[in-house]
Amino acid sequence: MESKKNRIIQAISPEEIEQVFAIRTEVFVKEQKCLPSEEFDALDAVAKHFLLFEEDVPVATGRYRKTEKGIKVERIATLDSARGKGYASQIIHRIFAESAKVYPNCTHYYLHAQVSVMPLYASLGFTPYGDTFIEADIEHQAMELDSR
Repeated sequence: MESKKNRIIQAISPEEIEQVFAIRTEVFVKEQKCLPSEEFDALDAVAKHFLLFEEDVPVATGRYRKTEKGIKVERIATLDSARGKGYASQIIHRIFAESAKVYPNCTHYYLHAQVSVMPLYASLGFTPYGDTFIEADIEHQAMELDSR
């Protein structure tokens, strides 16, 4: 999992949240052409955010929040220069670990996966449900995992 060369923190300070937003801006707004108004929302204020550092450089992020349906995993993003190293999986494993501490009775996780990265989520145990749909002009698939 984490090595001495990389670490994951929960982003809490304004500077850390700024780093989260910088990664999401690069990946979702610049690369994928999502509108900033769709990428950044009021839920950023209530979600728990995580940052993965490679050496001392923030390169990946993700957030989760508790909903009526369970734990929603969202905004998983890795900078292009750091892809292919398993960082998204590390962020998601950290989300599993942290959310299990905060919400020990909540074992249902779900997310809206971009269809192109469904294999990543499937490798972590998520299974698709329902039809694909368009979110931010990108085809998505709802996926879920029950950790019981």
